[in-house]
Amino acid sequence: MRMAQTSTWQTIELNGQNYQVEQITASTWTATPPAGRPNSASQSVAMVKAIEKASGCKVTDSSLGRHGTTLNAQVDCGSRLKN
Repeated sequence: MRMAQTSTWQTIELNGQNYQVEQITASTWTATPPAGRPNSASQSVAMVKAIEKASGCKVTDSSLGRHGTTLNAQVDCGSRLKN
């Protein structure tokens, strides 16, 4: 029997668009674009920014997952972002 996992998704607003961001491990995050938005290079950049905004850490590596509908990223919290 599998236990239900509580969702820890956060909504991050960037330029009027809502991105869903979730922390997977201490250094791994995932983000999804606004519903109905096609994947593009600028969308990937926005998902990286959403992860950095939610985590307060710098994204050091990322890749598209789930057929391009999510962005998985590694963060370095030793290199905290300056706001």
